[in-house]
Amino acid sequence: MSHTLYQEGAPHDANVSSTGKIMRLVIYALVPAIIAHFYFFGWGIVFNLLFCLISSLVTEGIILKLRGHSLNRLWRDSSAALTAVILAIALPPLTPWYLTIIGCVFAIAIVKHAFGGLGHNIFNPAMGGFVFLLISAPLPMTEYIEAVPNNYLNVTAPRAISIIFNINKEQNLYNAYNDAYKHVITRDDADTFMANFDAITGATFLIDAKHEQPKNNVYSFIKVRMMDLSNYTFFAHLVISSLFLLGGIALIVFKVIDFRIPLSFLLTVIIIASICYEIAPNTYLPTLYHLTFGATFFGAFFILTDPVTAVPKPIGAVIFGIIAGIIFMLIRNFGGYPDAVAFSVLLTNACAPLISILTKRREFGAKSHPGDIYER
Repeated sequence: MSHTLYQEGAPHDANVSSTGKIMRLVIYALVPAIIAHFYFFGWGIVFNLLFCLISSLVTEGIILKLRGHSLNRLWRDSSAALTAVILAIALPPLTPWYLTIIGCVFAIAIVKHAFGGLGHNIFNPAMGGFVFLLISAPLPMTEYIEAVPNNYLNVTAPRAISIIFNINKEQNLYNAYNDAYKHVITRDDADTFMANFDAITGATFLIDAKHEQPKNNVYSFIKVRMMDLSNYTFFAHLVISSLFLLGGIALIVFKVIDFRIPLSFLLTVIIIASICYEIAPNTYLPTLYHLTFGATFFGAFFILTDPVTAVPKPIGAVIFGIIAGIIFMLIRNFGGYPDAVAFSVLLTNACAPLISILTKRREFGAKSHPGDIYER
């Protein structure tokens, strides 16, 4: 009789029947936010998802075969699919197709499997792929489209695919935005408005605010932006952030993630943002804008809580979330990147092993001493 024992990769959770179930529940919780992306940003998110899923699953399948594993792991743990979905949401809606594929291949092959695969990777694969693209191709990775209600009617599938494949890109962008602005606001001369608009695809609200920060002009900038199309931008991001929040709460209710990490992260962000704004309101954004714009709720509930790269509860999870929040606000307020979720996640992932060691719960009846774990 064989008595061979083996250890499954993380996550280890007695309340959820399998790793695959965890990953699929997270994907399901992201569906409302994906639909909102489609409504406000158009068809780009659909093609992001398509390219990410295909490239991630193909890369995962090739590496599984090279490592001698069965291909049924593709659907048994669903980790590659979740990585694809998270990266697709994180990328700009009209990212060039080749960058999307490169980011997914890097995330799966290097960030995940180079460290041993699921349960052994140190860094979050999706954020690793995102940062790799952000550093390698900063211009296309910071070109976003303005959020407009019913934008799927303006950034249509043919227009989105032509932009993604760089086929008559400028004309299709112009047509999409001209249609969007005519539906959203009343202008006597839409062509003049388009000519004066600084970019058809351009920087996000956070990037523009970052440019105003050295001039101590953030408060005036917000007043001006909230008078124009940014009203729709704020509403769109508020809706999307709320859906991320509701999806995260659902994951907590179903015991897929631990509430300590998102709660400690968000409280840290709120405290630091409030202090900075009270000290220098012309330099730093109000707390509400830190929570609404960017990927704050997305990172808090769906990325930091990755059971492989996070820290086990209870104390370690709280410390993990606090450190992530501190790094996030330091980069966002004082660094060069306006949205720091990806960098804060990766840097906190690097701290996770040390946090786990220092917060390791002692065995019942044993003396608590930091050096005990090394002496065994």
